[in-house]
Amino acid sequence: MDLAALAAVIGPPPPAAFPVDWPGVEQWLGLRLPDDYKQFADRYGPVLVGEWIWVVVPHHSDRGGSYRQLDQRQGLQRAIRAADPPSHPYAFHPEPGGLLVWGESRGSEYYFWDTSVSTDPNDWPTRVFTQHWPNETWRLVDAPMTEVLAARVSGSLDLGEALPAVSPPYAWKFAPLVLEDVPESASFPGVPLALEVAGPAARVQAATGVPEDYAALVGEYGVGRLAGVLRLLGPGAPEGFDVDAEEAVVSERLRSRRAAGKRVVPSPIAPEPAGLRLWGVFDGGETCWWLPVSGEPDEWPVVLLDADGLGWQRLPYGVSGFLDRWLDRRLDLPVLSLSAVPRPRVLFPPGVDPATSVEEGPRDALAQLATIIGDPRTGGHTYDWPAIERSLGLRLPSDYKRLFEAYGTIGINGITIGQPEDLQQQHEEQVEYLSWEEDEAMPVHPAPAGLLWCANTEGRDTVWWDTSDPDPDRWTMVWDVEFDRHTFPGTLTELVIADLTGRLAESLTGLDPSADGPMMWF
Repeated sequence: MDLAALAAVIGPPPPAAFPVDWPGVEQWLGLRLPDDYKQFADRYGPVLVGEWIWVVVPHHSDRGGSYRQLDQRQGLQRAIRAADPPSHPYAFHPEPGGLLVWGESRGSEYYFWDTSVSTDPNDWPTRVFTQHWPNETWRLVDAPMTEVLAARVSGSLDLGEALPAVSPPYAWKFAPLVLEDVPESASFPGVPLALEVAGPAARVQAATGVPEDYAALVGEYGVGRLAGVLRLLGPGAPEGFDVDAEEAVVSERLRSRRAAGKRVVPSPIAPEPAGLRLWGVFDGGETCWWLPVSGEPDEWPVVLLDADGLGWQRLPYGVSGFLDRWLDRRLDLPVLSLSAVPRPRVLFPPGVDPATSVEEGPRDALAQLATIIGDPRTGGHTYDWPAIERSLGLRLPSDYKRLFEAYGTIGINGITIGQPEDLQQQHEEQVEYLSWEEDEAMPVHPAPAGLLWCANTEGRDTVWWDTSDPDPDRWTMVWDVEFDRHTFPGTLTELVIADLTGRLAESLTGLDPSADGPMMWF
């Protein structure tokens, strides 16, 4: 479909062109891309079409741009396939003939080219994956990308959910992607991890009964300290690197803590049946495990534990996928004490001094949350913060503003966070439900230093800001104010992270490592 005909359906492109470095992008992908898609991208750039479909156009941003977007979607589809292969009988690029995402919608529709059909990308049809709970469906649409886009917006392609009223495409102010924006050391999602070994490799016994990517990794490079900070373990390795010996020590420590009534990760631990299995130890004490979700080791996700074995985070990747992203600073993981900075892809064998130092960077709570709930599905959201704050008579915390500007209306595993425009009204409604003894009452906004409501949970908890500090970025959190009155010495974003990683003594939700992630709605 030519762009003039497409514009008649979806609206005209933005005034400025969006010149992408196509030779560089196609070199990185290892694929040529369809002509109609490249023409669309050059004119429209990264856009939300019909207030519904986000078209994945190569762009650069401080959040990783389209590189991170492709990384997450392609990796997530492989994880979904691993959980139910018969329902997802497709390869995903860079697997030969793999599907490659070109768009996703606000209604959990994901659009992929089927690159297996032809060596000519202009002949690629689209396969659409829809997740309309509890159903997951694949559909084949034998048409070029631009025709699929027009059909969905016009209504002739029915995927089970009607689009909002059509409006002009909304373009985000990102920069076009050029090849130098892609980290040199980074591989496309799914490509085996490549490392340098600082000295003779410490070969170990062949690893069996573990995911193939890890067996191949230690088989190729041996064991040692990756980037000088993470001990990769293997069978029959020297002291400190032998997987069986290290697992016995760490597992016994965690089980002893649990037996003493102390909180640890809510999951069985090896050698308990279906228990977590160790594969790596950070110098800071954090540990890396597999969660054996099935009898197929390649389906096992990575679970990280903090140094106390209390905080945990399940990742939608295997070992190689996790390490590739972590080394490339794409993961600011809340359970790790290390920040998200580039790290050398060097393995230091046992006995070799890791002659490397990396300057740690600042931590970003919103980026940490994104490693748990996923990146925002669309571009930025805008709010009239001065007007909202005038209505409240209070300035609001910057983490709350950033959360809504990134995600918009959001619910996280049963935590419903108050929308900015309705915050005053929702606060007033929640105050009416408060019932406490006079001598136990706390001041409530608009009283000076009063509580300000910000969220509810499915468990009927109400979460409040304690506004007693004049700086809203230092407000702390309070919930269950009428009874046990739990407090948290951090921001709303930090509270949600602590809950989703198991570090709250009195949790707001019931997430544990057996779930493949928090339930989300946007």
